[in-house]
Amino acid sequence: MSLIKVWFAGLLVLLTGAAGSVSALNSSSENAIRAELNEIAQAYADVYGFSGTVKVVQQGEPLLLASYGLANREFTVPNSPDVRFSINSISKVFTVAALLQLADAGKVKLDAPVASYIPELTAGWAETVTVHHLLTHSSGLPRESGIQAHQNLSLREQIEQLVNNQQLLFAPRSRYEYSNSGIILLGRIIETVSKRPFSVYLTENIIKPLNLNDSGVYEGSNVIARQATPYRITPAGIASAARAKHLGVNPGGGLYSTVDDLHKFMLALEQHKVLSPQMTKLMFQPHIQSEDGDAHGYGWTLKPFGDQQMYFAAGSGYGTKSVMLRLPEQDDFIAITANWGNTPILQLMAGLFFALNDINYTLPDKRSLAPVAAFAGMLGNYAFAEGELQKHLMMQSNVVTLQAIDGKLFLNEELMVLAADNKLKLTYTDEVTISFEPGTIKIVINGNVLLGQKVQ
Repeated sequence: MSLIKVWFAGLLVLLTGAAGSVSALNSSSENAIRAELNEIAQAYADVYGFSGTVKVVQQGEPLLLASYGLANREFTVPNSPDVRFSINSISKVFTVAALLQLADAGKVKLDAPVASYIPELTAGWAETVTVHHLLTHSSGLPRESGIQAHQNLSLREQIEQLVNNQQLLFAPRSRYEYSNSGIILLGRIIETVSKRPFSVYLTENIIKPLNLNDSGVYEGSNVIARQATPYRITPAGIASAARAKHLGVNPGGGLYSTVDDLHKFMLALEQHKVLSPQMTKLMFQPHIQSEDGDAHGYGWTLKPFGDQQMYFAAGSGYGTKSVMLRLPEQDDFIAITANWGNTPILQLMAGLFFALNDINYTLPDKRSLAPVAAFAGMLGNYAFAEGELQKHLMMQSNVVTLQAIDGKLFLNEELMVLAADNKLKLTYTDEVTISFEPGTIKIVINGNVLLGQKVQ
């Protein structure tokens, strides 16, 4: 678990009202922006160890398609644009598109209760929650269903054994609250209405017709050719991670793809190759607002940029991250897929976006990283008083690990940079400082002092 978990949900709020005019690219400016984009991505590879693929399109012109790091560390296989990555919650936009296809065909009514399409759904709220509520994350269902990583349950089994036992957290449509449980129900509706398994419907009606040749749905632990292995940091060093959060059918996070296929899918939506113009408009229409101020359509987060609207989707797994951003009016597109869970790819995406729109940004600087040699004697595990890390840092464990990986210093999964007085801090905040005395680590957060003792 990370020392501190920060989700940069408000990162793009900085862009509101910042839009300027974008002139047509000439050959010299195109070469300059290509070099600048690569410099940004390379900086994140150098500092954070970014491992993955980046695609950037401006005014319909591909400016960057580049891969960094290793798809497989065991055999030193480099990443390349045709390597497939877990896209985690970006899977939801595919699931939503499939559901809306059935609505386009008159087989699903968006205002109908979920019980109309799922016979095994017996929960008391089955007649209250509608398909629209599921599509907008306003159903009131909890975020997770409770399925475990090792379980290989069908969607019907997930509903019978897990979702049926859940209670609503709030009245449907009263607010936005992200729910993977709701996406399970969308996937099951696709199955019952189409009379096909979820993976078969998606493959036959979206993936194959659009020639998304490097995309697909995970089924159990079946081998996927050219699949990037996800990696994460553990107390014992780098370990491979699961490609999806569980082995069962996963409409909310069980797809793989490439940045090229994500771009192709985005264009197909806009060109009405997936849905009718009316249904496409409904997909990208603001239906509800979350507490952070973002608007949400069906499956997409909608963010303002001047007088334009950006389409945004992102996903995060155990050792993988993915993000895609689209400005249809400018014909700009950014997609990033990663198999190293420690890169802040939202910051990387923001840097790329700023560069495209001539907005100032700051590159990560490798010179700020803490020198491993200076802290070699401090490497190891440190135990804290029961509940202390939970109280101040939202950690479940009472132990933190300082270790060197790829020539960089990490405290648990957090990359360390050098602060004043030879102290350590996190890359993204000054609220936390870390220092050492013989056999002791001292973590100071917002004035609170936490002391841990080195253990063997």
